[in-house]
Amino acid sequence: MFTNYLKIAWRYLSRQTRFTALNVLGLSIGVAAVLLIYQIVQYELSFNKNFNNYNRIIRVVSSRTSAEAGQSFISGMPTSAMIAAQQNVSQFEATSRIRICQPTIMVLDPNGGPPLKKFNLPDGKTAFFAEPSFFKIFDFGWLSGDQSTALAEPNSVVLSQSMAENCFDHWEKALGQTVILDNIPMIVRGIMADAPSHCNFPLSVILSYATLLSHQDKYEYVENWMRIRSYDQLFALLTKPEVFGAANTAVAQIGKKEYPELPNFKQTGKNEHFLQHLSNLHFDTRFSAPDGLMIEKSRLWVLSCIGFLVLLMACFNFVNLSTAQALSRAKEVGIRKTLGSDRRGLFVQFISETGLIVLLSISVGVCLAKITFPFLHQISNLPKDLAFFSNGLIWLFLGLLVLAVTLFSGMYPAMILSRFNPVRALKNEITSHQLGSGTVRKGLVIFQFAVTQALLIGTIVSLQQMNFIQHMDLGYSKDLIYIFGMDNTPETRIKMNNLKTQIRQIAGVEFVTMSNLPAASQGSWQTNFALGKGTKDQPFNTTYLFADADFEKTYGVQLLAGKWYDASDTTTGYVINETLMRKAGISNAEHAIGQELRLERDPWHPIVGVVKDFHSKPLQQGFEPMVLANYQALYKGVAVKIRPKNISTTIAAIKRTFDQTYPEQVFTGNFFDISIAHFYSAEERFAKTCKGFSLLAIIISCLGLFGLVSLVASQRTREVGIRKVLGASIPNIMGLIAKDFLILVAIAIFIASPIGCYFMHHWLQDFTYRIDISGWILALAGVLALLIAFLTISFQAIKAAIANPIKSLRSE
Repeated sequence: MFTNYLKIAWRYLSRQTRFTALNVLGLSIGVAAVLLIYQIVQYELSFNKNFNNYNRIIRVVSSRTSAEAGQSFISGMPTSAMIAAQQNVSQFEATSRIRICQPTIMVLDPNGGPPLKKFNLPDGKTAFFAEPSFFKIFDFGWLSGDQSTALAEPNSVVLSQSMAENCFDHWEKALGQTVILDNIPMIVRGIMADAPSHCNFPLSVILSYATLLSHQDKYEYVENWMRIRSYDQLFALLTKPEVFGAANTAVAQIGKKEYPELPNFKQTGKNEHFLQHLSNLHFDTRFSAPDGLMIEKSRLWVLSCIGFLVLLMACFNFVNLSTAQALSRAKEVGIRKTLGSDRRGLFVQFISETGLIVLLSISVGVCLAKITFPFLHQISNLPKDLAFFSNGLIWLFLGLLVLAVTLFSGMYPAMILSRFNPVRALKNEITSHQLGSGTVRKGLVIFQFAVTQALLIGTIVSLQQMNFIQHMDLGYSKDLIYIFGMDNTPETRIKMNNLKTQIRQIAGVEFVTMSNLPAASQGSWQTNFALGKGTKDQPFNTTYLFADADFEKTYGVQLLAGKWYDASDTTTGYVINETLMRKAGISNAEHAIGQELRLERDPWHPIVGVVKDFHSKPLQQGFEPMVLANYQALYKGVAVKIRPKNISTTIAAIKRTFDQTYPEQVFTGNFFDISIAHFYSAEERFAKTCKGFSLLAIIISCLGLFGLVSLVASQRTREVGIRKVLGASIPNIMGLIAKDFLILVAIAIFIASPIGCYFMHHWLQDFTYRIDISGWILALAGVLALLIAFLTISFQAIKAAIANPIKSLRSE
């Protein structure tokens, strides 16, 4: 019997090619959208679950609260606090201090020649200093060596499989070999498997923490309670998941005695520590992840809702088209009922038709999704090489999708069709009023275009905000500035001035500056400070940026008063920004010149200049109080202002000069504006997501509207013919057909505009500097929606209006 239903369904669908094509195309687009979003959401939610004990792994994090600055969050904790937590929290089964680093790697020539290989870590990879217990917490696959002792000794290193192959061609040959990391010979004690892509620990290199402790000056290791660095972190394995609360309480006691004894504790704020589940590491954007790859969970839910709405629109298309076409099937239902079919049998038949369409749509949708899947990394964190069917759950998801879409799309039309009275159906007495409430069909059209309108608003607002950011005055020049990093050790420091001099002599170079950070960075160094001899520390911290005397010329920042400090390898004077001046209560820039300032316990130095505020952090944040000074011992990078001619030649010359000066280091550079653009990669992806799914929503809405207009036009063939005979013009006929639909679209615009405004206003709150959602944005989105609807309707309306009225009347 069921096979018979399928045969009948197939015969009907093969005859109704337009109806079938519209439904299949609409549903397949909706299915493809849902599949792509499922891949993104499932991938993001799977992060860090590759570790067997992921539900017992935690990170100890910090917060600092002050009356002036409020609460800030830090991924790391002071070194002394880490040791205290290791010793005093009984709920920890194992602990490991780590320090995130990016070492330069060299493989020496055993014959004494130049290094065989020299490189930095690949993009997206990171390295840790870690204690031996690290491998008790994180169960990376182990390929070679003794896991329990691999990190026990100084100058010991564990390499990932791919890194071992990079160094020695075959990972099997790596054990016991020597590699040079940051100019330190290290013995390879173990080889571990590469971490999967859905992991915030893409470790290529793990150095023993004992190496860090034996080179404290080189790596600026200081054991105290004062300095919190985000790259010094503590991970632990709980004895069992249930002790999280007790462990959190114990961690909160760390530093309760020591912090109040620190100098100026009350002025600098209160430090506290608490636990963060590994499962939240990828989503809690208050902190950083080791690889920097994070996403807010709220964005996943928004993405899921968009996918659900797009699929819902496709299902509504099916419902609308099926019920609108029901009149043409009235006689078929009447004959079947007369020949003995009951309502249940008819219901099953029509559900079977829906099932066939859904199966065909799923097949086409999977093909569409698979074709577009390689481009998905442009709007998500998905790696380029991820296989479409990498997750077996996708088959279960597809099965549930077939069932859900079949029932949701087919239930209402099947109920409508199966309840026709056979006598009235055979007499052609079934009218559109008996197809169910027309209000329902109109409501579905309104819903579709309301979703389209909301997504159009989201697209326009996000594009405007990103355009605003790209053209905003940041307070410095970002064009044609080439930046690169360098190691800063006592050995390398003596060559810094020589490197700068040689780069400055390159024909295409205009200015050169060295600093601990570029003019804008996602990281920052902060400290307490005092302003005016004999005074207490200010009730807020300041960001400090150490740069040489050419920072002003290279980045083009603007002095408001005073001068820039003189060239020197050590601090001779300070330049402060407007924000610090105002927060410290100084009325104008001239009054700040000459006042004495001290960072932490450093000597006092005069303020020699006040610089106009520039955006040293992403625009999601505001201006920070800032102090600038020269101090060569902390310079970590170089910025070169390049002339616009022969740029590639100039960069090649810069690289050549660097390699000659520091043959043991690896040159890695980038343009400053590219680094700034990276600050807003998540927002760029959001804007692209809005554009992509707005397009899908528009296509699905247009398909549904096209189908409905086609059916309405065919049902009103005689009316159109009579009106034309009586003198109606083509515009009159077009208006007759289009009017009702355009009214529905206008209602959708009216409903969706405030909803779209609300959600985009909430999104804009992530930016300290943002656009206002003006009326023209809503008007533009509304006009676009009406224009799209009108163009869709016009095709069928014109076709009906220009038809020969004689043929129209004969066809009836």
